[in-house]
Amino acid sequence: MKLLTPSVFLMIACCALCEGATGVNLVSIFDKRSLVKPITEIEGTLSDGSKATVYKIVVRSIPWDHAMGPWAPNTLNDQGGFWEDTVDKKLYRVDATYLKLLNTRGWNMFEADGTVHKTKNRTEFDKVARQELAGWTFEQAKADGVINSVIDLQPSEQIVTLFLPKNPKASAKVTMLRQAKFSPRSGLGISVNGVRFFPPEPVDRITAFQNIAPLDPQGGHTGFGHEYHYHRAPSVMNNDKSGKVVGFALDGFPVRAPTEPDGSAPKGLDAIHGHEHDSLGYHYHVSNDWPYILGGFKGPLGTASLGDVDVCDATKTGGDGGKGGKGGKGGDGKKGPPSGGGSPGGK
Repeated sequence: MKLLTPSVFLMIACCALCEGATGVNLVSIFDKRSLVKPITEIEGTLSDGSKATVYKIVVRSIPWDHAMGPWAPNTLNDQGGFWEDTVDKKLYRVDATYLKLLNTRGWNMFEADGTVHKTKNRTEFDKVARQELAGWTFEQAKADGVINSVIDLQPSEQIVTLFLPKNPKASAKVTMLRQAKFSPRSGLGISVNGVRFFPPEPVDRITAFQNIAPLDPQGGHTGFGHEYHYHRAPSVMNNDKSGKVVGFALDGFPVRAPTEPDGSAPKGLDAIHGHEHDSLGYHYHVSNDWPYILGGFKGPLGTASLGDVDVCDATKTGGDGGKGGKGGKGGDGKKGPPSGGGSPGGK
């Protein structure tokens, strides 16, 4: 029998520490192209007030591995992004067929010459943010806002710091998404390419103004903070059957592709789309069905903030969950409208 040397014992211990409680090496999974600087560890405060070692992950809000868009077609001859219809619950490509369908319901999505109504610039986009967040009536938006339009805006590049628990700990009960308290800037977690996962779109709030906010072919679009984020995981949009880790939730537990590693459908998922089996530890699975990424959290949360931030305090849910940030403005040097990425409320 071959005895292990002290150096081998040390190597095994280091690997165990690196993998934390999930059996997943978070540090090695993130591609360097998604990082502003190497991932480090600091002591932080989680959402339940407990102290914990957290990973500090500083990323850019722009994906390095795929193009963004399209969202709105320019004319009826073009194709835009994807939108799940609120009436028949089907996922449509935003094109002439779908826009004409909306017009049969009394909407007015294009001109007689085929020009599609869409937000033309950042000013119009921010009007949409104001009318949705302030709960305007349709008549108010008709007079002073934006109606009958495809919401479209190229995102700004932003530097964002996420703090995720190094050793995720399961709570006695799962926290459903509607009951979870976290900063709108945080989202649900982060994809391995550095783009944040966000809750399901508040579709009823959007369509109340006869607007739609399509996702691009990778499942992302521009949020009210002018950042790019995902409402559906790229692995879902790409029909990925690898079962690989595609990101991490805000509680530190891994998020995996829609299938198990053998390509089979996940079994025994709990109310928040997570489970534990074999040697994989607890993890979530993204899906093509509600809630698309995850429906809540298994453990206490980390947080996120604009800029390169050095303090993690996830008990602050009203805005950014940290202090001491640098570079917290959008890529064009302007701040976005209130509330950053929008509401975590979902449907």
